[in-house]
Amino acid sequence: MEDNARLMLTSGHHTTPKWDEEKKKDYAVQYLTYNTRETWMSIKEYKGEFTSTATCDELEPAACTYTYKEWKAEIFKLYPGSESKNRYTRNDLEKLIADFLSKGTPLQASFSQYHREFQKIVKWLADNGKMERSSEKEKFQCGIPSMLWVRIAWCLEILYPLHHPDDLYEVEDMFNAGDWYLKGNTTAMASVPPTGCQGGILPALLPQSATAPASAKTIDTSGSNSG
Repeated sequence: MEDNARLMLTSGHHTTPKWDEEKKKDYAVQYLTYNTRETWMSIKEYKGEFTSTATCDELEPAACTYTYKEWKAEIFKLYPGSESKNRYTRNDLEKLIADFLSKGTPLQASFSQYHREFQKIVKWLADNGKMERSSEKEKFQCGIPSMLWVRIAWCLEILYPLHHPDDLYEVEDMFNAGDWYLKGNTTAMASVPPTGCQGGILPALLPQSATAPASAKTIDTSGSNSG
């Protein structure tokens, strides 16, 4: 069965087909809806100064002078904000944090969505030099409502007893602790008002002598969770 399987060829492989600029355009429009296809094909850079559904081989050479890259650039102009250099801004990150915080203590699904959106925006901002990755821990924690953060902090203090109180936890550690807690607490904190990071101050961790929240579950630090 494996012998008959078709494998996706990687870029640069010696058997990978090589298409010219116009073939790229022709293949690109094959996977669009009718209306979108008509729109993209009406762009001058698709086949030249006129609209045509003919392939490049059927046209005069002068009609095929625009490159695939030039055509692609014109397509992006049809969709404001789609250019990679303007995909996200720091305001998008602040809005995500504020919106999530305003909803109060989340359910597991919404907390997971917040984590996914946060990681997506932060990665793009960092990769494009618009944000330092060192600040992502503080930003992520700022979006966590205070009553949920108390539970997360309690979990993390048990899992990482030697963690210095002046150091922020990793984003993934904060998410995993919150996700674990919310699995068994779907409605208990739904009406608790949010607090978050006001004035740039993070919600304080529980002191080392603090007792576990009454609604918190027992944590098995050996690697298996007990429900």
